[in-house]
Amino acid sequence: MTGNFLIRPVILSLLWTLFCSGGNLLAFQPEEPARRHFYGGFLGFEFTHVMTQVEGAPIIGYRITPRLHAGAGIKYQYFRSRQVDRMFSSHIWGPVAFTDFIVVKDLEEFLPFRFLGGAFMIHAEMNYFNLPVSRFGENNGHEGQTRFFRPTWLTGAGLRTRAGAGNALIFLVMMDVSGHSNPVYSNPVIRFGFVF
Repeated sequence: MTGNFLIRPVILSLLWTLFCSGGNLLAFQPEEPARRHFYGGFLGFEFTHVMTQVEGAPIIGYRITPRLHAGAGIKYQYFRSRQVDRMFSSHIWGPVAFTDFIVVKDLEEFLPFRFLGGAFMIHAEMNYFNLPVSRFGENNGHEGQTRFFRPTWLTGAGLRTRAGAGNALIFLVMMDVSGHSNPVYSNPVIRFGFVF
């Protein structure tokens, strides 16, 4: 149990180090070009003694203004949880829509020290997951069905650091604010991404 408890902080520390290193190594790249569309993806994970979640989401987006971005994608998640009397695992998938707003374009202008040369942003998204009734049904009219669709709302904030012309690395910390009695996510939700 102790080993599983330590896995998440170790992985987060390694990914944070890579994220910080990438921002510092590529800090002298040219400014983003004027193109409005972007592509990329996100990777999220959670490893505890009760639950395992690994997810990926390819995305496509549009820069509405230099600070406001919106987009959509498809998310896939492998979900496994230990219940009282048995182990449950499933594949979860569905469309995702998101929006980002860059609050501070360059954190170094507000901080007295060098900090990745990145931006601070807020993020909101809606996942419309296809879920198994046996784990997430909540006794709300899904009799006779094996799967159903349900929205999940996430909101939070993160850092966006330039990684070359038009590219960016993204680190997000979010909360599931859906209020479901059987949530897909346990808070906080940690996610890493890359857009180009």
